[in-house]
Amino acid sequence: MKKILLLATGGTIAARQTEHGLRPALHAEDMRAVIGAKDGVIEVMDLLSIDSTNIAPAHWQTIARKIAECRTAYDGFIVTHGTDTMAYTSAALYYMLEHIDRPVVLTGSQRPLGIDGSDAEGNLRLAYTAACSGFAGVCIAFGGRLIQGNAAKKMYALADDAFRSIGRTEIDISAPSAPPAPFRLHDELDTNVAVIRLYPGIKPGVLDAHITAGYRGIILEGYGLGSVPGDDAAESFLPALARARTHACTIVLTTQCVYDGADISRYEVGVRAAELGALSGGSLPIEALYTRLMQLLAETPAGETVKTLT
Repeated sequence: MKKILLLATGGTIAARQTEHGLRPALHAEDMRAVIGAKDGVIEVMDLLSIDSTNIAPAHWQTIARKIAECRTAYDGFIVTHGTDTMAYTSAALYYMLEHIDRPVVLTGSQRPLGIDGSDAEGNLRLAYTAACSGFAGVCIAFGGRLIQGNAAKKMYALADDAFRSIGRTEIDISAPSAPPAPFRLHDELDTNVAVIRLYPGIKPGVLDAHITAGYRGIILEGYGLGSVPGDDAAESFLPALARARTHACTIVLTTQCVYDGADISRYEVGVRAAELGALSGGSLPIEALYTRLMQLLAETPAGETVKTLT
């Protein structure tokens, strides 16, 4: 018989109407009641009760540390969460709970639990199925899909199947998985990471301002395969990238495109950036790049840059 721990953190799934709109109000026990588990035991814990718009890195640390603390006492974990930042949280947990040897499944809903037409019950039951499976790792269970924790992106604001997997196939829980190395908790995060989306005419001074403000990592959402304006532009970003390296600021180039990822080895504008120390974000969505860089910088000595995202 499987023993599962359900951690509630709030979100739409737990919301009830107030005079100012929806607000989390339900508890973990309310989530357990609708799963209807017959072949296992579900224990519950109210860890947070917030709209996921208010999620911050400190909350990821709270969740990760609790799962690590309880890891050997349970066969799997369900984390109920708001949809707006669920992809960020799943990516953070994916990297913080390295090589976890059991399922950690995030889920939520587009409409509150208990109202007519809610998708909450179906998502909770899918999450429970995944939590009882032989899958090892962090994933999102939503809209009939099971998505690797570092590959999820919310693509639709209202649709029941709001999330898609970016750069990786969806999970097949009929094929059990096992971690390649012992579990390790990475519970420190460096929050001095910024994301800057490029647009035609943007000035490189924006990058300099972040460097001066003390950011240790900056992700540039560039064009196409991750390109940034070069020597032929009215204002090249290359001198700013050189200054970033001088100040030990890690620069990651990614793409504004949803699919196909970044590859800064194809065009001159990308190659020149790489020569100045910029890293390629590859196929990882911005949610995963942001949380991965925070985790890596926390383990990189001051005055040094991250050398690889793998």
